[in-house]
Amino acid sequence: MGVELSANADEPVAGRDAWGRLAGLWHLLLAGTLALPTAITLLFGPLDVADRLVVAGLVVVFGVWHWALLGRAPLGEESTGTAVVYWVGTVALVGALAGYGDSYTILLYGLFPLGFITLNWWGMVPLVVLTALIGWRSGGWAAGPAAAISVAATALLAAVIAVVVGAVARQSEERRAALELLAATRAQLAASARRTGGLEERQRLARELHDTVAQGLASIVTHLEAADQAVSDRPDLVRSHLDIARRAARGGLDELRRTVQALRPDLLHGAPLPEALRRSAEQWSGEHAVPVEVRVTGEPTALHTDTETALLRVAQEALTNTARHAGASRVVLSLSYLGDTVTLDVDDDGIGFAGTPAPRPDGGFGLIGMRERVAAVGGHLAVESAPGEGTTVAASVPA
Repeated sequence: MGVELSANADEPVAGRDAWGRLAGLWHLLLAGTLALPTAITLLFGPLDVADRLVVAGLVVVFGVWHWALLGRAPLGEESTGTAVVYWVGTVALVGALAGYGDSYTILLYGLFPLGFITLNWWGMVPLVVLTALIGWRSGGWAAGPAAAISVAATALLAAVIAVVVGAVARQSEERRAALELLAATRAQLAASARRTGGLEERQRLARELHDTVAQGLASIVTHLEAADQAVSDRPDLVRSHLDIARRAARGGLDELRRTVQALRPDLLHGAPLPEALRRSAEQWSGEHAVPVEVRVTGEPTALHTDTETALLRVAQEALTNTARHAGASRVVLSLSYLGDTVTLDVDDDGIGFAGTPAPRPDGGFGLIGMRERVAAVGGHLAVESAPGEGTTVAASVPA
């Protein structure tokens, strides 16, 4: 990186780039340090008219020279060859100007930054040469040791500036690398978020379809099986089961349409969660002839839509599982508002089970879907059961 000459003559280096951003300042500084000694020389110097014309001509040539080689392109992006040509001509022109006035020593202050922007450490070479040349042209070498000290001081100052340029270059390069790393990290995080979001969306849709279509179809299948069994024994019950299955099919279709449109249960449209749970319980109880008691404790508060949807779906899925597996004669659905927590318990007095329930042969999402729903809103779900003692599905979510 940075403060060394590039191996490729046309390749910019970090030091050029770091200070090249202040190109306007460096061009203005050079113009000022050229204009001031020129004005002093032309106005107050002991020159005749011819010498004044020569000085003016050299200043114009130097201005054109600078503009042609460094001023037309972004400073610091010129090739090494162009920079070398520029400094050979600059040394000659400034050396010529120094013979007409001591004040052209000021011009060194405008040339110092340009030396390191264009040549980096090698910029010390033309700057030290210019210091010695200006001292010789202005008669400074007659002072003996003073001239040598001046050149040594210039070399030391050039070295200090080179160190500063190197520090600026390293800082610029490190900042650029950090920004590139940050951009790459952000891109990776965005890609990961998109992948995660896509997976979560597929899981959410799977839960929604299960909780709408699958529950409706399960109810239809249950009543169609009951109707089939009643054909020979109780013909009067066939129509009742078929009517319930028909209503379930229509309700499932309507719910599926609403799910696709809004992915929010119809029971929650315009109704608080306790009321939605009561309606769902009444509907299930009417279909399965099993009484359901809904208990609400605490002060009901409005929850986030996703949280209310999750609790309603847990209740519906738990009731569906009760109808299919429990053989229960009674179900109690309890919703409790406990300040910063809301709990939902679905208790049945069915046959219960031991251990962990086996996966459904139909590949259903029942227990998995309930856990995912509750976890998605920051909650926890537990299932407790024992043979002959019924089953409890307990969900707890933040309010």
